[in-house]
Amino acid sequence: MKNLFLLGLTIMMLLSCSTSNHSKIIAHRGYWNTQGSHENSLSSLKNAMALRVYGSECDVRQTADGVLVLFHNARLDDGRLVSKLNYSDLADYRLPNGEKVPTFDAALQLMKSAPKGFKLIIEIKEADVAAIVTAVEKYGLQKKVEYIAFGRQHCLDLIAMNKNLKVSFLAGNKKSAWTPKEWKDKGFYGLDYSASLLKECPEWVAEAHKLGLDVNVWTVNKAEDIDAFFKLGVDKVTTDIPAIYKK
Repeated sequence: MKNLFLLGLTIMMLLSCSTSNHSKIIAHRGYWNTQGSHENSLSSLKNAMALRVYGSECDVRQTADGVLVLFHNARLDDGRLVSKLNYSDLADYRLPNGEKVPTFDAALQLMKSAPKGFKLIIEIKEADVAAIVTAVEKYGLQKKVEYIAFGRQHCLDLIAMNKNLKVSFLAGNKKSAWTPKEWKDKGFYGLDYSASLLKECPEWVAEAHKLGLDVNVWTVNKAEDIDAFFKLGVDKVTTDIPAIYKK
């Protein structure tokens, strides 16, 4: 009887650990992969918040007149560059689900009602980093955001502004990546590497952790791959299917 109790307790502990790990899911561009939503929309952010996953990633660009917006591509589907348009030029543009291109301010306003612990992972595409940080501070959300970018200078500028900002570098291949020690020496919070890169260099996960760095992997869309990366020891997984562990 005692052995059965201990076995049951062990299983419960393992399930608890699994649930804890799987809660470290980041919804890629929000939870948009569901009816009525679209990537980088306010509905996708609301959907991710409702799932109570770790957080929601979003892409931030800046219009010609300085308005920060959520949009992934450099161009609209009609070919116009977002950076060359005033925000008023986007007034009649609609995302495929009918929503307007949201401002970064609107996303931050929504984040004020986010569940405890929920994070907005801000990917800086083409925008002034100081304007982004100022907007976050305006809403008092410093502890609810993290920053990522493919642009190395964007990341270094953020760290130069405030060494306490949680900044991670995005890399898709070994050529664009630094080793964990190089990021640590530059004051980074973590590294945010593609699935293919971490499969090529799995030893970097343990190396990063020894240095106190956070490790996220993107964009992983198969349940078995998500499980494999958690077993490897990554801290968080970014995916287009964030509801998979919430069913």
